[in-house]
Amino acid sequence: MFSGRLISLHQHGLAVALASAANVSGCGSSRRAANTGANAGTSIAAAVVAFVAPRDGADAVIGAQLASFAQTVQTKLLGDCMTSDGFPAPTFPVVGPPSDLGNQQFPNLPVIEATHDLGLFTGGGLVVGPFSGQNGMSAPERRAWQARLGHCFNTTERRAPLFGSVEFGQLTSGWFTIVNQVGRSPQIRALSKTAATCSAAHGVRATSVQSLYGVLQGRIGPISSSGANSAKVQAVQAKGASVLAACWTKVINETTALLSNRREAYLAQNANALAGLERQVNGQVTSLERQYGIKPVLVGS
Repeated sequence: MFSGRLISLHQHGLAVALASAANVSGCGSSRRAANTGANAGTSIAAAVVAFVAPRDGADAVIGAQLASFAQTVQTKLLGDCMTSDGFPAPTFPVVGPPSDLGNQQFPNLPVIEATHDLGLFTGGGLVVGPFSGQNGMSAPERRAWQARLGHCFNTTERRAPLFGSVEFGQLTSGWFTIVNQVGRSPQIRALSKTAATCSAAHGVRATSVQSLYGVLQGRIGPISSSGANSAKVQAVQAKGASVLAACWTKVINETTALLSNRREAYLAQNANALAGLERQVNGQVTSLERQYGIKPVLVGS
């Protein structure tokens, strides 16, 4: 999941990770935006839990919304830092709002079944290089711009929700150790074997939910945003949704049940780190709302 997608930005040794909405959200180009209807709000605290310790596709959707907000904030902070010293702000690719399809590690099965859309990636930039903002610069100007950008990343990281947090790293690392343990458990291995046989019978050879996504992503092949809604792509998305529901539902549901059983104890064991992260994110959100007038829109499943 945390395959997140992280946007890796490399420029002369400068490597920075920004959590992208497409990361923690659906694998696709976010053709389906997450439901933003009223009366379905999620608290910051619940969103933090969903992001650092997801159990299912619904958690992945909520976590993606928080990650999308964090990236928006990071971009604004970077822009302000750059322009305050006379440099043009960097620009990053726009990948659309978070999807309600989940991701390849935590698919949101009810929505995938209802929409016949697996959420495979169908276009949109995820890797930037070179940075936008350097056009027309001389070599000395470019070096100065890059040095300022590195400084701005370092100084703004602490102000953006989720970034620069020791607690965040600890919580996610520990939780995904558990996720990997569950994936290798006897229950999931047995169910996956049955699911793989079913999947092959439906024309998609896969040994896990994630490999199902990989196989079908390969069938789409290289594609531009102009082909995102082609008949071929829609057919592959629908085929994937059908096979996922027909063959892998028990694997997904059992994974969710096993993770749910372990999450309560995990969060209790890490209560201090979780409370610290929630306080940090809440404080940052309040401060950023005052400064920029923006706040996260967090919608429950």
